[in-house]
Amino acid sequence: MRGRLPAAGAGRLTGPAASPEAGAAVVELLVVLLALVVPLVYAMVVMADVQRAMLATSSAAREVGRVYVTAADGAEAEVRAGRAYADVLASYGLRRGVGRDRLGLAAACPPDARQGCGGGFGPGVEVRVVVTYRVPVARLPFMGVLGGSGVVVGATHRTRADRYRGFGA
Repeated sequence: MRGRLPAAGAGRLTGPAASPEAGAAVVELLVVLLALVVPLVYAMVVMADVQRAMLATSSAAREVGRVYVTAADGAEAEVRAGRAYADVLASYGLRRGVGRDRLGLAAACPPDARQGCGGGFGPGVEVRVVVTYRVPVARLPFMGVLGGSGVVVGATHRTRADRYRGFGA
């Protein structure tokens, strides 16, 4: 048997592998995999962005309320609130002022507040902070965000300045 060459035609494939559809299963698997995986990954990315925006709005609302009531006067409170809002959004990778974010701040002295609470600032002032952010849903890789609707997330935080705290000096 040594030294003999195989007979002519012995190298040809026979059976299912010789079919003209050989390799079609790989192509079908790729098509189905892409049709299922790409939308799933896209949905996961959008939901991650929504979660990030939810955390950012919640943190921003809480921080803006905190810095407002710990300021020494009303003008400083407004400046500190704006700075804190921008800092918190930036720490979550969100940009302020691109038409997607909104900060609402309402401060009022309650009727039973002690002397010195006036003009929306002072001992006992109640602060309500509302932060909203629109997360874009329509986007393309390497092109960025397309116009259209998005998911709006938001947070509300209420806080009150200590009634017995001394303001200004």
